[in-house]
Amino acid sequence: MEFEKFSHISFDLWLTLIQSNPAYKQKRNRLMIDYFGIDKDPVLVDDAYNKFDNLFNGINEITGGNLDPYELWLIFLHQLDIDIKKISIQHLQAFIDETEKLFFDYHPTLLDDATPQLFERLVNKGHTLSLLCNTAFTKSPFLKKLLAHLGIDKYLSFQLYSDEMGYSKPNMKVYEQLFNEVSKLKTVTKENLLHIGDNPIADLGGATNFGITGRLLLPGETVVSIFKAYH
Repeated sequence: MEFEKFSHISFDLWLTLIQSNPAYKQKRNRLMIDYFGIDKDPVLVDDAYNKFDNLFNGINEITGGNLDPYELWLIFLHQLDIDIKKISIQHLQAFIDETEKLFFDYHPTLLDDATPQLFERLVNKGHTLSLLCNTAFTKSPFLKKLLAHLGIDKYLSFQLYSDEMGYSKPNMKVYEQLFNEVSKLKTVTKENLLHIGDNPIADLGGATNFGITGRLLLPGETVVSIFKAYH
């Protein structure tokens, strides 16, 4: 792919730029069990979390909307046989606050440690960069803090998250907002935009249907590796 023609490059986040920290999952599951008095094996709790995380992401992709994170947690806890009528919003928020602390103690890591250097090189070559991320359990404020910690937020002209927009990829409204935000930075056409992500529906399909170029990140690839020959 000839990257020179793209004046703006948009990136997905999870499994495109970052990956989860396994230690965080273990700590989060233990916190959840203790906090809500869940009488189940931690392995089963983790399996259930992954199942519902995938389910909620799938629903967002199909509807193009964005489920409320509080609702996601309550549905999930209900499925773990917790009486959600006994959970106040304050109690739930206090739990979410505790997960945020764990999130940064055992934060996600870059898929490729050279990502900040790549972003710096792309910006120096005249490209503007941005982020386009669907969210589920993890809200955008957490992720913005993480990107600052990982040292890549300074290269992004803007960041778009589904929980802030109210829409999820592959909804055309998401990609329209992407285009509009880029247009605030520079004069641009759809042919000048590239979106890179790992999801064939949300990333490749959404970008293609809107009329911009999509690049699917294949297993074993990283954003650094696909730009390797671009000097």
